Amino acid sequence: MKVTITVKEVNPEFDQHLADKEFNGKESEENILYTWEDEFDINGDVREFKIRNNVSYDLQASVNDKIVTYPIEAVTIVDCITNNNTTTSCVFSRSIVKDTKKVVHKNGNIHFFVFLKGGKEIVSPVTGIYINKKDWPKQLPLPPEEDITGDEEE
Repeated sequence: MKVTITVKEVNPEFDQHLADKEFNGKESEENILYTWEDEFDINGDVREFKIRNNVSYDLQASVNDKIVTYPIEAVTIVDCITNNNTTTSCVFSRSIVKDTKKVVHKNGNIHFFVFLKGGKEIVSPVTGIYINKKDWPKQLPLPPEEDITGDEEE
């Protein structure tokens, strides 16, 4: 099966009342529902799709030419295991996940949506990993600014 994952940040300023009153419940140019969106396809033919909630993720980084592991607690991990036993994992701090939705198409393909809470600073060191900045290891430098989203004041 093919798996597509879509990640959307919900706009914390979206006004559902205004949308209902003026735009038949839909977003408008001045009242957008999502502030950004990432979408990617998992490479390969996926034989197993599983979700692990409230687990720990070992974030690995190269520090002084050594691989160091930093555990990130309370995450949701989406695992896609292909027919050749390659696992692709997507990781989300639970504190930033507002909702999820899994759509299984008639042909067996899966489209998985993750809706992230708006107004949170999110660190995304690589595609498919979304960590609340508050959960980021203090010993590890933050990735470049363009890989941090959100507008939360510290």
